[in-house]
Amino acid sequence: MAKVGRAARVASRQRVETISADKTIESAETGELYLVSYDGGATCTITLPAMQDGAYFKFVWKTKQNASTSIVKITSKELVNGDFIGGVLEQVTGGSNAHSAFATAGSHHQVSLTKEIEPGTWIECVCDGSKWYITGCANVEAIGKVAFGS
Repeated sequence: MAKVGRAARVASRQRVETISADKTIESAETGELYLVSYDGGATCTITLPAMQDGAYFKFVWKTKQNASTSIVKITSKELVNGDFIGGVLEQVTGGSNAHSAFATAGSHHQVSLTKEIEPGTWIECVCDGSKWYITGCANVEAIGKVAFGS
């Protein structure tokens, strides 16, 4: 039984890991927070584990992703179109509502963030056992830096 005044694990302390290269997440890692620190000249692929009810991951950009060929791609392990539902708001840094867009998952299984992604950008992935629900906000220098695809 929980004691009065004792916070739940997620509310009190969350396991944090930094991603700077390809990462395949295991089912046991659910609930973790990943700080993305990647600005390489290629694609950094983050593969979510097999779908399971209640799986949750959050990704927060720690550093600016600025290299002209730098891409961070989050994909489902199943690689089946339709695995992702939801979308990511793109907000131009220093812009207004007129400088924003909403990239939607459509019927895809991966989301890519290309160069000019600012620190503080975040993406959350929650699974109900049959789909990954993707939400987030990308701080970008221009619209079109977030794309869902196959």
